[in-house]
This record gives sequence, C-alpha cells and structure tokens, in this order.
Amino acid sequence: GGGGGGGGGGAASLVRDLSESDLSSLGAEPHVLAFGDVDGLEALAEATYGQVVVGRAPAALAAKYGGKEAPAVAMLPFGAAEKAAKKAVPFAADAAGLDAAKKGALASLPDSLVDKLGQGSPDMFFSAALTQTAAKAACLLFSDKAEVPPIFRSLSMAFEGQMQFGFAPPAMMAQFNIDRAPALLVLWNENEGKDEQDAQAGMKLTGARFMPQVHGKFSYGNIAAFVASVVEQRLQMLGAHAGGAKPAGGEGEGGRGKAAGAGKDVGPPPELSAANFEAECTQRGGLCAVALLDGGPDNGNKEAQLAVLAKLRRRGAGGPLSYSWLDATCHTDFVAAFGLGETDLPTMLVLSPGKARWARSVGAFDAETLAAFGNGVAAGRRATESIDAVPALQEVDCASVARGADAVAEDDALGDEIMAEILEEERREREAREAEAAAAAAAELKRATSVPPCG
Repeated sequence: GGGGGGGGGGAASLVRDLSESDLSSLGAEPHVLAFGDVDGLEALAEATYGQVVVGRAPAALAAKYGGKEAPAVAMLPFGAAEKAAKKAVPFAADAAGLDAAKKGALASLPDSLVDKLGQGSPDMFFSAALTQTAAKAACLLFSDKAEVPPIFRSLSMAFEGQMQFGFAPPAMMAQFNIDRAPALLVLWNENEGKDEQDAQAGMKLTGARFMPQVHGKFSYGNIAAFVASVVEQRLQMLGAHAGGAKPAGGEGEGGRGKAAGAGKDVGPPPELSAANFEAECTQRGGLCAVALLDGGPDNGNKEAQLAVLAKLRRRGAGGPLSYSWLDATCHTDFVAAFGLGETDLPTMLVLSPGKARWARSVGAFDAETLAAFGNGVAAGRRATESIDAVPALQEVDCASVARGADAVAEDDALGDEIMAEILEEERREREAREAEAAAAAAAELKRATSVPPCG
C-alpha cells in the first residue's frame, strides 16, 4: 500500500523491530536486516520507504542469516518470505555495506506489472487500462532510464488491479505534451460513462499530472498519495455514472473487488470502549482498523479526523477492514501497549486479533494514505509486528480523565508534594547532622580548655 509523505503526529521510526517470530512470517517485500548495533538505518528506511522493509533483528540470529557475527547486515530479496534464511545475502555492517544491501533489495523488486511501452502505438495498453481496471485509468511514467525505477515497480504492486502501469521512453513524450523527464501522468477516457452519442465519438484521453511543486518531491509516499487520490476520484466518477454503484473488479482489496455495500450509508464509525471492544474488534473477524485520536475537548481537529474515518468506513463496507476509533488520551494503557503515546496522534492501528499481529500507519492522516495503508496490510504487502495478545480495554470514565495541560498540572502537583517531602526529610537530616556536629565540637572544645589538676 501507499503512505503519505506528510506528518500527522509525532515522528515515528520507519525501522521495524523484528523478533524471531516476525522473521518467520515476513511479507513478500525485500528486507534489509540489521543484527546488533548498525548506524544509518533510519536514513535507509526513509530513502526506501514503501519499497524495502528495514528492520532490526536479534543479534543472536546474525549467523543464521548470512554466517557472520553481529554487528551484521543481511538483505532478503523480494519474495524470500519463508525461505528468508536461505535466500539472505550478507553485507558488512557499515555505510558501504548498507548501500550495497539497499541496491540489491531495490533491484529485486519485480517489474512484471509494468508495461514497457515502445515507440509504436500504445493502443493495446490503453485498451486494457481503460476497460479492465477498477479505476479504468492508466499511470504512465516517462523516463530516460533504461530500467523501470524501483518506486514505480512498488507502485504497480501497491495499486495492482486499480489501474494499469506503463513505462514510456522519451520518444513518446511529444505525444502527451511532456517537455521533460521524469514525468508521471494518470490518464482516463473523458467519455467513459457518458451517453451513447458521446461514447460513439471515441476515446478522449484526459488526466492529471504529478507536479512536484504541488505534490512534493518524487518520493514513494508522495506519488502513492497522488495515485490514491486519483483512484478515489475515478471510483466516485464511475459510481455516479453507474447510479451510485462502485465498479466491481477481480478479487482482493483496494478497489479490485468492492463489496456491493461499498458507498452506502453505514453510519458513523463507533468509538471503542470496554463495553463494545469485543463486538467491534476482537470477535468481529477480519481486521480492526482503529484510529487513535485525541478525544479531549481541546482537540479542534477531532471532527475532521472522524470525517476521514467515516469516508474510509463508507468505502470499505463489506470488506476485510472494520473501522472504529479510540480516545487515545483516555485509554493510555492500551496505546502504550503498542509503544505509542500522545505525541504519535492521530494515527491508525490495523489489528489482527486472531493472529495477534498489528501494524501502525506512518504519514498523513488522510483518506488516501490510510486507505492505501489498510489495503496493503489486508493484502499482505505491509509487514506486521507480533504482540502477545491484543490488550483489553479497561472501563474508564473518559469525561473525568485529565488531559494535556491538566494532566501535566496534576503530575506537577504530585511532583511538588513528593519534592516537598524529600526536602523536608533532607532538612531534618541536615539539622540532625548539624546538631551532632555542634555537640562534638563543644565536647572537643571542653577537652581542649580544661585545666589539668595540680600534682
């Protein structure tokens, strides 16, 4: 799935902490694993976001994944999955080793879902793209490179079935009024879904172009967010032309097999509590997509965040993800079980109660980013982490919970009370020491000034 390039909470590490159990159930993505203390992982994870999973693994497993003692680095090519230990390629645990592992991991990404367009007519490509995909659209990357870039390969897998992906050489740029490479276009038939007379007028391509000055730099997160937004717009357009029904594709998530109920009014997303947590999540089946929000009265963005969640719930009706939200500044113990806190809000967790696994979204809190993330988890394209058990929600009166500055004030008051006790104890001990020292000094003075008896 795609992820946004923006913020949306506290800075979260893109480097995954992987246990031995996690390593036995990896997804298909290429991985770069660090065993022991290895510098440069955060920069690597940021540079390869959406394309390669970067993880820290137990140092004791270094030998199993390449025959070297920790610190060590190993690269798992795309599709290694259960045979990861056998397919691992070892590298030195330094900057050069990480760079080589990065290049190997990116090179292993398949380009089988990208059509390499030549100088001939692209009619067959567009015929398939505009009739056989969920969004009835084509995504074209114009590039002067000989090989399909890893970002575009990852994109084609993340949005498989939603649109067709084509890699176009510079010779085709003039056909599409492109003046420089790289350039990314999403195109569709403007006459699609119109009345019969317009449809007979033939195919009229129109579309949207990824503009770095508007959408941000050419990075996986930014491009994925752009493509996801176009997919959503196209599905809405096609649904409107079809009388409100979403187009049905093949099987799978993310627009390839929308349930018949997608798009209907399914009501607002439920707020989780101790009373409904089992019904809405652990006993529901499938995956729980839980938005962690600041439910306090001072969160001015709460309604907008709930609107994002309501859109996801509407779009995903009948699918494998059930959407809900949790007042994370009230249920702090639950949030802390996943290593998160108030500075990480707002964010989303996707939980698999049956498998005791979870994943957390990184990036902007918007419908496009979260949908791509959730679809990626559901399709097994996003790595998940293990947890002993999904924690239960405690019964809490959220209306009476101190939050933000009030919570800090309470902590400060308690801290002041404890400090006062400490200072008072120190004062008593100091006075006792001073009294003891004064008595000892008086005794010494008395001995020094006493007159010996005459003999």
